[in-house]
This record gives sequence, structure tokens and C-alpha cells, in this order.
Amino acid sequence: MSAEYSVDKILNSALTVITGFLTYKIVFAILFHIDNKKKYTKRLTGKINFRMLKRILIRMMFASSVFDSINNIARFILIIQLLKWNYSAIEAATFSSIIASSISYLVINIIVKYIHMFGSRNKSS
Repeated sequence: MSAEYSVDKILNSALTVITGFLTYKIVFAILFHIDNKKKYTKRLTGKINFRMLKRILIRMMFASSVFDSINNIARFILIIQLLKWNYSAIEAATFSSIIASSISYLVINIIVKYIHMFGSRNKSS
């Protein structure tokens, strides 16, 4: 829709990245809660263990911020370049998402593996 009403490639790229980012964050938050609820909720009482939740959220915010920074910057640059090469807006958005996501997943997996962010060196923590 943005491609039809806008001739500005930078505006089109920014709008595409922002829309994708917001959609991803909402879906991620819902799925994260569903998947990790048992990790930060006490079994017997059903109350939230805020200490554990805080630890999980700090780790996730770090990983998410690294991933998002790389992904959004790469997507933005790739979309602009692909639009300049006369790809359609849909093609540019699709190709840039695939490439940027691949780069982001590779980098975040290397970082997480290197610093043992989600591994449990110490089972009591």
C-alpha cells in the first residue's frame, strides 16, 4: 500500500521496517508469555516469581535488542537498495526480510553461544 501512495523509497523502507517490527514484537510477547509462563510462575500458588521473571526479561531484552538492531538496520538498507534496483515493494520487503533475519539469527546465535546466555552453568541460579 505504501508503494502505491509514496514515491519516496526511504519513507517506504522506514514504514515497512516499523510495521514489521511492531507486528513482530506483539506476536513475540504473546508467544514468549505462553511458552515461558511456567518458568516464572510458582507451581503451587500460581504467583509470579518476579526475581526469575526479571532475570529472564533482562536476558531477553539484551538478545532482542541485538537482534532487532541488526535486523532493522539491515532490512532498511536492503529495502532501499532493492527498490533502487527496481525490485517491486513486495519483492524488496520479502528478500530484505529473509536476508536480514538470516544475518540477525546468525549473529545472535553466535553471541548467545559465546556468552552462554541461556545455558545453565550453575543450576541454582
